[in-house]
Parts: sequence; structure tokens; C-alpha cells
Amino acid sequence: MGQIEVCPCCGKETETQHHLYTCTNDTMKQTLKDSIAAAKTKLVKQGIPSDIYNEFIEQICLATRVEHPDNTYTVNRNRMNEIREQQSRLGEEAFLKGFLHIEWTKALNEVWTPPDTDSEGKKIHKKDPLEQSVCLLRTLWDIFEAQWACRNDILHGKESHV
Repeated sequence: MGQIEVCPCCGKETETQHHLYTCTNDTMKQTLKDSIAAAKTKLVKQGIPSDIYNEFIEQICLATRVEHPDNTYTVNRNRMNEIREQQSRLGEEAFLKGFLHIEWTKALNEVWTPPDTDSEGKKIHKKDPLEQSVCLLRTLWDIFEAQWACRNDILHGKESHV
């Protein structure tokens, strides 16, 4: 370690953004698994439809070489395969950097229903497809931020930042 551009966590590979997702360091791998599990919970809480959050998590797992945390059932497998195919054309590195294909938003729009009203007739806030797309993007950023923090903890120690 200590070489310029070499990953400070594994000491084997050139340190790139993509490598931080695939680093073989045990702490980095566990951080990634924990972040992916947290991402799924977050997407559920944000109201992302199950087919879409399951496919999104699956694509994160494929791109980062992490085993999918659980078996999932997809109602609309054909639609999810279309999204996967379109996203794959951009590449996994682009995906992990947040370049999401427009098909994600289109799919969210296809299943979105307008918000209900409460007992007083006021609309209950519900994220629209564009807001849900932003949730997907933020999820990727959250995972990267956790990987970056883990990398810095390994390199500089946990007490090196505020």
C-alpha cells in the first residue's frame, strides 16, 4: 500500500470508483452488503413499487458482484427485463455512477396511481414517478458514500474525520 492509485483497502487494484464497489477487502465487502440491505429498506419506505425496487437492487448486486440478499418474486418480469436490457446498454459503471436509463422513470410512471385523500379531503403526499426516480439515484449515491467512508476509515482511521 502507499502507492499512488493503488487501492488502500486491498492494495491490489487501481483505485477507481468502480473498484470501491468490487474491492475484495472484507470490511469493504461487508459495508457494501449492509448498504444494499439498507437501500432495499429505504426504497420500500419511499414507496417504490416492489417490482422496480427488486430489479434495482438486483442490478446493484449484479454490478457489484454481490449475491442478491433474498429471492424475490417479480410480477412483471418482461417489463423488468426490458429495463435491464436498456440499462445494460449504458454499462454497469454508468449505472453505479447514477446514469439511470429513462426506462426506470417510464416504468415508475406506468404503475403510479394518484394519491388518495384523507378524511378532510386533502391529498395525501405521495412521491410521483420523477421523485421516485430521484430516490433511486440517491440510493446509489448513499451506497457509494458508505463505500467511500469505509475506504477513508481503513486508510486514515475512524477518528480522522468529523
